[in-house]
Amino acid sequence: MLDFRPPKLNPLIVRLTKALARPIIKNNQKVSAVSVDDKSRQILSSVRNESAVLVPNHSDYADALVMFLLSREIDAAFNYMTASEIFLEGRFRAWKSFLIQRLGGYSVIRGSVDRDAFRTTRQLLQTGERPIVIFAEGGLTRQNDTVTPFESGVVQLCFWALDDLHKANQLKPVYAVPVGIKYIYDQNIWSDIELALSRLELEILPEIPPTDLQPYERLRLIGTKIMEVLEKEFRINVDSETTLDLRINILREEILQRIETFMEIKVHPETDFRKRIRLLKNTIDAELFKETEELSEYERKVHRQRSEIFRQFYIDIERLTNFITIYEDYVIEERSQERFMDVVKRLENEVFGQAKTQSLRTAQIRVGQPRNLTEIYNSYCQNKREVVQEVTLDLESSVQDLINTMTAPIKGQIDFSFPA
Repeated sequence: MLDFRPPKLNPLIVRLTKALARPIIKNNQKVSAVSVDDKSRQILSSVRNESAVLVPNHSDYADALVMFLLSREIDAAFNYMTASEIFLEGRFRAWKSFLIQRLGGYSVIRGSVDRDAFRTTRQLLQTGERPIVIFAEGGLTRQNDTVTPFESGVVQLCFWALDDLHKANQLKPVYAVPVGIKYIYDQNIWSDIELALSRLELEILPEIPPTDLQPYERLRLIGTKIMEVLEKEFRINVDSETTLDLRINILREEILQRIETFMEIKVHPETDFRKRIRLLKNTIDAELFKETEELSEYERKVHRQRSEIFRQFYIDIERLTNFITIYEDYVIEERSQERFMDVVKRLENEVFGQAKTQSLRTAQIRVGQPRNLTEIYNSYCQNKREVVQEVTLDLESSVQDLINTMTAPIKGQIDFSFPA
C-alpha cells in the first residue's frame, strides 16, 4: 500500500533540475532535444498561470521528462499526476519520491477512486497557479504516432473543479489543452536496425535466415517465429494459411479472455481491445494498492495472496500492450525508420524483456488550441455524461491531429525494400 504523495513544489529544486535535465534525458532516454514551434509556445504561455490541464499522448517512458523540459522552454512550472507505481520502482525510491514531489508531482492509483489525488487535482485547478500534466491514455502505449482511447476521468476532474468554483461563487476559465509528442530520430539509423535484427535472429531463429532477405522480410520472419512460440505456450492451434494479423488477433483475444475470466470482468463484445487492456491493468493496480488498514490480519493475508496472483498477470498484460498491439501492415502504412524501429523495439521487449536498441531522437511537441470548459459548463450541468464524453473525444482527436502534422525529415537514403 502506498500512502498518497502530495505535490511539494520547490522552486529552487525545480530550477536546479531544469539546469541538469538535458544531459540526464539525453543519457538515460536518448532524447537529444525538445522541438517546440512558436505557435505552441504562445499557446502555452497564454495558460501558464491559469487553471489548465495539459493532455499529452503517452507513448514513451521519456514523456514525463519531455514535459518537464517543455516547462523549461516557457520558463514555467507544472504539476504532474503520476502513477503510484512510479514512486515504488527501482533503486533509491525514497530519493526519487522526494524529487518527484518537489518538482510538482503527486501520486494517483490508476483505476481506483483515489480521493486524495482527485481532491488535490481539484484544489490545484481552483488555485490555478500552474498547469497540471495528466496523461489521458492512462498508461504507456508505445505507439509513437497513434493515440489510444482517452479516459474520460481527466475531463471529469476539470468539471468537478468547476463545480467547486461555482459553489464558491468564483467561476473562472478552466482549460483543457491537447499536446502531441512525437519522437523523430536524429539521423539515419540503418546500422542500428541491422544490428537489432541480427541480434533477434540469433536469439530466436533455429537457423540464420538467408542473407538475401530484405529488412522487412527479416522483421516479418522474426515476428512470425515469436507468434509460433506464443501460440505453443498458450496451446492455440491455427491453420497454416492463417494470416499473421488474424493470428495476432486470436492470441490477443485468448489472453484477454483468460485474465478477464479470472478477474470476473465482463466487457461488451464491441469494446476496443486497448480499453480492455487498460481496464485489466487498472483492476490489478486497484487491487495491489488497495487500502488495508481497516482489515483484519486474516483479511490482509488473503489480500496479499490474491495480490500475488494478480501481479503475475502483469507479464501477459505487458505482452498485450507491447507485441500484439501492432499488426502486420503497421510498418507498411507509414514507411519510415521511426515505425520500423518502433516494431523492432517491441520485439526486443518481448524477447529480451527490454529494448536494447537506443538511438538519439528529438522530441517534437505541438500544442493545440485550449478548450475553455467554463464556456460549456451550463451544458455540462444539463447533460453531464454526454458533455464529458464529447470533450474527451475532442481532445483525443486533437492530439492525434497534432501528431499527424509532425513528420520526420529524410535522413539519408534507406531502402527497407517494402513489398509493393
